[in-house]
Amino acid sequence: MMKDNKKAIDNFTELMKFYATMPGFGSIFGGNPFLEKEKSPYEELGGGYELRPIEILTEGGQFVVENNDKFSNLYHNGLKVSDEVFRKGGVCNGFKDGYCNLIHYVKEGEHTLKRHGFSYGTHVLINELGDTVLSVSGLNETPYHLGGNVGTIKNSFYNLKTGDIILSSDTTSIINGRKFTIVNHRYEWYDKENKFPIGVYKIDKETCEVVKIDDIR
Repeated sequence: MMKDNKKAIDNFTELMKFYATMPGFGSIFGGNPFLEKEKSPYEELGGGYELRPIEILTEGGQFVVENNDKFSNLYHNGLKVSDEVFRKGGVCNGFKDGYCNLIHYVKEGEHTLKRHGFSYGTHVLINELGDTVLSVSGLNETPYHLGGNVGTIKNSFYNLKTGDIILSSDTTSIINGRKFTIVNHRYEWYDKENKFPIGVYKIDKETCEVVKIDDIR
């Protein structure tokens, strides 16, 4: 009996796949669940954004070099957003709240087979216009997007709309929620330009407003 049921289901599935190829099927049944969506040949970043590999020429433009390192430009819905050269890094999860973590490259020298004249990559956060809103100076540092308009490098928190530091702390003890980030700032042994009294702070991810939420002065 079970074999008969399975055979009936398989026959029905094959029949539906046949009908799925006929004009009008998708409009009648609200879409075609049997036709697989064509996979993009480019690295998708969500929201219509993707990285498309650039064409790399040798010095003088004699011939095209294979782009094994995936040096790319940013595109949105098929249109190029920026001529800047990016590559997807290990911490990239695509666009979220209008920002994306990528590795940025600058053409600074002559073509070589290994690096094609590009600088060593810099980890950056970009916005939907392809503009860098937060970058690092050290090779071992990475900016992180906490959500909304808040980013962080090490223990400093930034307003991604303005690039300003909104809070500096000596600790990585944070609770990152959906609307707020809570920072437990416990010591004052460091010496930075932007000092904040010890205590617990709440950062609004949308407005970047910082509020001290404890009684410690």
